[in-house]
Parts: sequence; C-alpha cells; structure tokens
Amino acid sequence: MPSQTPQTLTRAERLFSLGLELNPRCSLCNSNRGDALIRLERHAEAEEAYRAQTALLARDNDAWFGLGVALRAQKRNEEAMAAYAQALDIEPDDYNAVLNLAIVLGEEKRYEEEAALYSHAVALRPNDVKAYINLGISYTSSDKFEEAEDALRQAAIVAPGDARPSLNLGRLLAKLSRPAEAISAFYDAALTDPEYFDQVKYGVGTARAQQGRLSEATENFRSAHRMDPKNVKLADSLSGMAEGAAKLEAKQAELQDAVADLCGTPCQQIVDGSSVAVCSISWKDGCGDATPPDGFSADSAVHELCPRSCAWFLMQSGKL
Repeated sequence: MPSQTPQTLTRAERLFSLGLELNPRCSLCNSNRGDALIRLERHAEAEEAYRAQTALLARDNDAWFGLGVALRAQKRNEEAMAAYAQALDIEPDDYNAVLNLAIVLGEEKRYEEEAALYSHAVALRPNDVKAYINLGISYTSSDKFEEAEDALRQAAIVAPGDARPSLNLGRLLAKLSRPAEAISAFYDAALTDPEYFDQVKYGVGTARAQQGRLSEATENFRSAHRMDPKNVKLADSLSGMAEGAAKLEAKQAELQDAVADLCGTPCQQIVDGSSVAVCSISWKDGCGDATPPDGFSADSAVHELCPRSCAWFLMQSGKL
C-alpha cells in the first residue's frame, strides 16, 4: 500500500472491515486491513487482522511478516521472531523478513544469529549498503572487530556516496583505540555528506581525547553541541572537559620529554597515531632490540621517556 494520509488510511481500514462483514473469509480484506492498521500504528488490531489472514492462508508469508511487525511494535520480541521465522520458512529469501528478524535478534543480544542473517542479506543483495553496515555493527557487538571492519569497509566500496559506512567505521576504530584512523574515517564521512557534521565532530572529539589532546577534543564537542543542542550525551561529554583540558595544559607546561624521539618517531606522533594507551608500554615492547636512550632501560615505559606527550595518561593513572 503506497504512502497515504491518516484520513485515507482510516477510510480504507473501514472499507476493508465492511468487506469482512460481508465475507469473513476475504483474505484480501484481512491483509490490506492489517497493512492500513500498521501504518495507523494500531498494532494490536493489526495483529488481529494478520492472525485472521494466517488462519485463512497458512502459507502467506506477507501475513506472517506483517504479524511480526505488529508484534515487535508491541515489544513482544519472542513472538515477533517466531512470526518472522515462519515467513522465512515459507520464503527463505524474503529480504525484508531477513532484515527484520536480524534486528530483533540484535535487540535480544543474540549476535551470532543476527550476524548470520545479515550475511544472508548481503548475499541476497550484495549492493545494499544497509546490510553491510548492520553486519558490521553486529560483529562489533560480539567483539569480532576484524570482521566488523571488513564489513564496514565493504559498505564504503558498495556506496561511496553514503557517509554512514565511514561514520560507523570511525566509531569502530575509536572503540579499538586507533584514533588517527578514526579521525580520517570521520572526516571522510563529513566530506561525503555535511549533514553528518555534528556526529563527525563528536567522533573526532572522542578520538582526540584518546590521544590526550583534550583542548581540541573539547572544542570538537562544543562544535557538535552547537549543532545539536538537545543532545544529552554531548552535554554530558562536555561536562568537566574544559576543566580537565586546562589542568592538562598546566601539567604539560611543567614537563619535559626525556628524549627527542622514540625509535625515530617523535613522541607526540606515537601518541597521536595510536592512543594514550601506548604510554604504558615499555621500550622493549615498543622498540624491540633497539638500544634505549642513556639513562633508560629496556623496561622503561613510554610515559617515562615522553612525559609531556603522555601527560593525560599520567593524570588518568594517578602518576601526575
């Protein structure tokens, strides 16, 4: 049924109801009435219509699908999954049923089953970016980060003009404490579609914070908040950030890095390229058999060699 106004849908639902009064076995009336009721968000009545339809035509996969939609809208996920599964038993390649069942499985934290269905959706429609994005998010939920990254990078290939793959890839890379790569992905998203700029600014702010660059992170959060002033998450992120950035700046001014570079790479670039987590590793872990600088052993940590670059790490760990 094409998009229609509530008034038109209400009239249509009444006509289908009248048709059922004349012929209670009118399957066309049941299915169309259910569709109208779904669009009117009268989900309990839609459930009734679809159940009547499945009683008449047990192999009507559209009716089982509609029943799943009506049940999920009523937050009855177990019953919704059973309805979607019935639709797929009838028509295993029903793309919408595959996607909807996967969504409910994700809500129930059944991530392996969810990912299997999204993989099936990708096989059904290899050029549909939504299936790849959802597959990447599903893999992320089950900590299968390599598979998640592959899916999101494939999404970007499938839909180069869509900002969502890069945006989700940025979020994944930030989660993996790969802020330099995350920032690049976020900026790719902004270049693709400026409408996502507030989310990009928030993501870049998160990555900058991972690098210990709190002043820049604070400005990114402020910029995002100006574009989305009702976003509570952004407001919470800003709370205390400015104070922390000022404290960090004061502490950094008191510090001097012990060596000009680390394995041929300036200290700040090491932190910028990964995250402040790198500050905790030792010289031998980061540089292998290379001889440490005078006054330091192979067990010396990066934060001992590069205290200014690692000031945020030192503050967080209580060593400063």
